[in-house]
Amino acid sequence: MLDCTEYGLDGSSTVRRGEWHFGYALGGRATTDVWILPGVEHGVSVRFPDPAAGAGVWRSTWVGPGQRRTHMFLACRVEGQIVLDGGDLRWTFSDIEVDAFRWSNQAQQPDGTWRLQQTFRVWRQS
Repeated sequence: MLDCTEYGLDGSSTVRRGEWHFGYALGGRATTDVWILPGVEHGVSVRFPDPAAGAGVWRSTWVGPGQRRTHMFLACRVEGQIVLDGGDLRWTFSDIEVDAFRWSNQAQQPDGTWRLQQTFRVWRQS
């Protein structure tokens, strides 16, 4: 399960409940996840290690068909977090525990600063 908080440009925020499902794909060579945020978007990611890009580096592609978006990232561990760098987008998995984690979505602004667009609080439902 997840709670998604979306942050508006005007400082407002909206919280929505959704789901996030993880698994292996492509003969165990990749991980995949599907997140479902009713009324907003359904998205899928495929991630796989890419030693040619560097030790511990993964490639990740996210597809959101509802808003016709595709994002590509390079991912690696940075100080206990997993950071996905997509150039003008930065997605971060943090506070990683056995049954829970947090996730954030930041977008680079024209002036070079980063704006927080979304946070997810995610937990395993038993």
